[in-house]
Amino acid sequence: MQSLETNPFLQPDYLRLGNPKQQELWADLEKWKIIKHLNGFKPTLAGTIPIGIDTEKSDVDILVKFNLPSHLQKVCYAKFRNLPNYSFSEKTISLRVSLICRFSTSKFQYEIFGQSVEPTEQYAWIHMMVENRFLNLANDRFRVSILDLKRNGMKTEHAFCQTLSLKGDPFKTLLLWNQKSDDEYRDLLSKNGF
Repeated sequence: MQSLETNPFLQPDYLRLGNPKQQELWADLEKWKIIKHLNGFKPTLAGTIPIGIDTEKSDVDILVKFNLPSHLQKVCYAKFRNLPNYSFSEKTISLRVSLICRFSTSKFQYEIFGQSVEPTEQYAWIHMMVENRFLNLANDRFRVSILDLKRNGMKTEHAFCQTLSLKGDPFKTLLLWNQKSDDEYRDLLSKNGF
């Protein structure tokens, strides 16, 4: 497993050298200064675009950590309220206060997801790390299978669990794989023909 210090996903400039969609996202983030506006909250990209399994409908997930919920709310309101489809809501997810800010640019739909824990401890980040490990250890047919299911409307976590014949709640099941070895990943992929 990769240490957090060397994890390329923690520095969004990896997008500059990525696939065309990632490069387009980098340009959009720069144009609207989205990461810059969120700097005090440790903004960290998650979801499908960073790992190259996005579809036309994929939004951009940015995980942040807040100390005071009202501080994040004020920054989001000040910086993003004039962008199309702006909304801000508060939910309790896994017993944690979670703040969700949504807005659009002409290129992407964004969702800023904030909790009082580090972005790298949030479930969306862990899911992405697990999914990325499967993608890196599998053959090319695995990525194609995931993308086919996603294009047919299936959520990412569900697509992984269905493709890998994993039972139970897909969100909880993928979290468990964060603790497993590469050999366990390879065994599961091999059993499913990947």
